[in-house]
Amino acid sequence: MGFAFLRASVVKSTLTSSDYSSNSEAFRAGAKDAFGAPAAVLGAGYIGFGALAVESGFSIWLALLSSVTIWALPGQLVLLEMSALGAAALVIVPTVMLTSARFLPMTVTLMPVLRDPSHGRARLYFTAQFIAMTGWAWAMRRCPDMPPPRRLPYFSGFALTCWGVSVACTVAGFQLSATLPPIVKLGLVFLNPVYFVLILSGDVRHRLGVLALACGALAGPLSHLIAPKWSVLLGGFIGGTAAYYAHRWLTAKETRADG
Repeated sequence: MGFAFLRASVVKSTLTSSDYSSNSEAFRAGAKDAFGAPAAVLGAGYIGFGALAVESGFSIWLALLSSVTIWALPGQLVLLEMSALGAAALVIVPTVMLTSARFLPMTVTLMPVLRDPSHGRARLYFTAQFIAMTGWAWAMRRCPDMPPPRRLPYFSGFALTCWGVSVACTVAGFQLSATLPPIVKLGLVFLNPVYFVLILSGDVRHRLGVLALACGALAGPLSHLIAPKWSVLLGGFIGGTAAYYAHRWLTAKETRADG
């Protein structure tokens, strides 16, 4: 029932948009949209992270610093695990960077949507630092329906709200660590990927979205059977490539039929 509610809130919010009259109104609208399922799920994940940070021997300041500067749960979990194992900083830093490599294609696809002559390049560079999985998926659905000048303020309001909630919940998780069972801590951390899937599932109206989800769902488990350590990378590459070429083939077939 909880996941059904989350998905319903995703679909309802992403299928409506407004022609905001000002940048400040668009910013407030983004913040308001974030203060719902997105912030709740991210907050839950960072409560789990804060609790796990205590077990890994992190101080509250180190946990906060990682949330403020990295703000990517997979990379932060890698940081916790490798630090607990006593890995050298020269090994930890590039490893965390590699886990965040997914933000490059996200940034490349989102920035053209947010770019507008009314916003300076410095503001774009600043906003790009707040691109995360949830914000990217949300903005790719919401922003194209808005007037171009309002897209960046809307995304800024959404992303900054999610970031602030994540930082605050890191502290909350740190303080609540002793009261949370280990399974709950891990469960909270993995809520965010589930919510990301729910956001993407709201795009099933479009064939490419359906193909991407279907191919990824097939390629992921198969890749894990073949090469567990590389399954995420292989599953994404194989599934995404298959969806892309399947979409091209179907589009070309329809074009020939219409011609």
